[in-house]
Amino acid sequence: MTQNSSCRKRPNILITGTPGTGKTTTAASMAVVSELRHINVGDFANEENLTNDWDDTFDCYYRNEELKML
Repeated sequence: MTQNSSCRKRPNILITGTPGTGKTTTAASMAVVSELRHINVGDFANEENLTNDWDDTFDCYYRNEELKML
């Protein structure tokens, strides 16, 4: 395998779980300690208009699986 300067040097870490379990808090803390970047997928989906309605029960947006990023 040859070395390529465009290869990733840092990992992607995905934290999943049900709403309200502390995913964002855990990920933000891990990002500080590991010096990795934290991307909140829910915030990202909202910024890219990939969500539909708000769910009051779970206090979050519905992700629209039919919408695709350009």
